[in-house]
Amino acid sequence: MYDQDQLDTDREPSVQYAGFWVRVAATILDGFILGIPITIFVSALFGWEWYTGGEASGRADFVNLVLWVAVTTAFWVNWDGKTPGKKIMGIKIVTYPGRREFGYGKALLRYLLGYTVSALLLGLGFVLVAFQKDKRGLHDLIAGTCVVYDR
Repeated sequence: MYDQDQLDTDREPSVQYAGFWVRVAATILDGFILGIPITIFVSALFGWEWYTGGEASGRADFVNLVLWVAVTTAFWVNWDGKTPGKKIMGIKIVTYPGRREFGYGKALLRYLLGYTVSALLLGLGFVLVAFQKDKRGLHDLIAGTCVVYDR
C-alpha cells in the first residue's frame, strides 16, 4: 500500500520541494524588502528609540509584530503563496497534500502557531526542513503546508 507522499509523487513526479538554504535566502530577502518599510513605519510612530529598547519599545515591538504577521500572511494569501523573497527565489507555499492555494486561517496558523513553536524549540522546527524528504518544517507540519519551486 502506498502512503500519501508516494501517491503525490506518482501523480506529479515533477514537484520539487524547496530546501533549507533557498528558504533561508528568501527569508533574508524578506527581511530587507519587508523589514525596512515596516521598521520605518514603526519608527515614524514611536521614534527610533524603540529599536534599541527605549521607552516605547513594548508597544512598538507589538505593532512591529502585528505588521509582520499582517503583511506576510497577506502576501501568502493574495500573492499565490509567495512573499517578495519567495518570488525572487522562485518558491511558494502551498497546501500539503494537494499543493493548492490557502486562506488566512491556514496562513495565520502557519505563522502564529507554527513559527512560534518552531522558534521556541531553539529553531529546531525550522532546521527540520533540512532533514525531511518533503522539506517540511514543524511550521509546515502544523499548518498542513509545504514549500515548492514555482513552475
